[in-house]
Amino acid sequence: MHSDAYRKFKGFVGNCEFLCGHNIIHHDLKHTILLHDYQAIDTLYLSPLLFPQKPYHKLVKDDKLLVDELNNPLNDAIKAKDLFYDEYAKWQRLSPHLKSIYWALLHEIDEFKGFFDYVEQSETIVHIQDTANIIKLEYSGKICGNANVAAVVAKYPVELAYSLAIIGVDEPGSITPPWVIHSYPKVSNVIHLLCGTPCDKCDYCKKRLDAHSALKDLFGYDEFRVFDGKPMQQQAVESAIHDESLLCIFPTGGGKSLTFQVPALMAGRNEKGLTVVISPLQSLMKDQVDNLSGKGITTAVTVNGLLDPIERSVAISQVADGSADMLYISPEMLRNRTIEQLLLGRNVVRFVIDEAHCFSAWGQDFRVDYLYIGDFIRQLQEKKRMKHPIAVSCFTATAKPKVVLDICSYFRQKLDVDLRLFTASAERKNLRYSVIHAESDNEKYGLLRSLILGRKCPVIVYCSRTKRTREIA
Repeated sequence: MHSDAYRKFKGFVGNCEFLCGHNIIHHDLKHTILLHDYQAIDTLYLSPLLFPQKPYHKLVKDDKLLVDELNNPLNDAIKAKDLFYDEYAKWQRLSPHLKSIYWALLHEIDEFKGFFDYVEQSETIVHIQDTANIIKLEYSGKICGNANVAAVVAKYPVELAYSLAIIGVDEPGSITPPWVIHSYPKVSNVIHLLCGTPCDKCDYCKKRLDAHSALKDLFGYDEFRVFDGKPMQQQAVESAIHDESLLCIFPTGGGKSLTFQVPALMAGRNEKGLTVVISPLQSLMKDQVDNLSGKGITTAVTVNGLLDPIERSVAISQVADGSADMLYISPEMLRNRTIEQLLLGRNVVRFVIDEAHCFSAWGQDFRVDYLYIGDFIRQLQEKKRMKHPIAVSCFTATAKPKVVLDICSYFRQKLDVDLRLFTASAERKNLRYSVIHAESDNEKYGLLRSLILGRKCPVIVYCSRTKRTREIA
């Protein structure tokens, strides 16, 4: 009806009890006097609950030929009606336990009350008393068996319902919609509590939150690397799994990448979380993404200046739709509006900073853009209304005590975060060298030739003119 006459509208709808629409409770109805005349069913809030793998944030306006054309209220109403029927059909296919769980959590919530009143007119819902135990039974093997579900039921029922919807989806690439994260920021906390906080006792945690199991499943390795007899790589991975912030000083080739990739991929699998990896070198980002892809892990992407527009668009889409668990970017990209919007729409579980010595003016390759990282993380947390800081992992191959102090002080001042320190010896016991004196160029050539032809280890040649060394193949 293209009319603003209240009486005509009342005559048009007759004695209808329910008024259905998309985003009407906090948008359309609050501008009318109809709010108290009908029970509202809002398809927007039902969509992430019943279609978590592809929630409808906006109605598809395929009737609009141009973006600046006026909306067509009739077509919008038809689309909302069709969406409601889809949602109700999906509701009918849910298990009796899941129906009872959603009813117990949401039937008194304004955004859902109309739908559950409608449902109760057409079917019988089993009204459960012990919601927490029913949830543990329905989601056995998908959440920690010792999580305090009862406390979440009492305090965050809507956030818990949305969390359970996404946890129940086995398909990769499913994420909580950005508008839900914005409207209900505690959803990320609830998912983390249920799926990312190890108790180290239940079957779920022993399988899905165990460092050794993940190492074997993801990379095919049986053991972590040991430094000076200490399982430092495993300790760093377990520290990240337990949501601690850390600084790792491992030698070049010492497995820094795997140390942050294992917990990042675990968080992506268990929590639909995104880990942001900040690196100063575009070629290094590409190499790491390519290496993961070579191992069959396709959930890592990079957005940098080496990409053409199509590659960049594909990478951004993968982050936005949840098919990426790791995003590699340079520190300069944090000033990019598109990147900021991407991260606001995802459950960012950790920031990884590679080459962390770039924070310190005392370190080699000091990079001023690194000093913006803490400000960006703080602003992101504020915009997401997060009370707990996003965890941080810093990695470098070498750092003097002054550099370590600078890195730790920076994050303490910027984010009130203390970094747990893991320091391996910089001594490379697998390398040996000796100096052989040669009187002439001919003698030098002969010695070099015999070393190369009969060598059992790499030969490093030093040029006194250029002051450079290089390995001879």
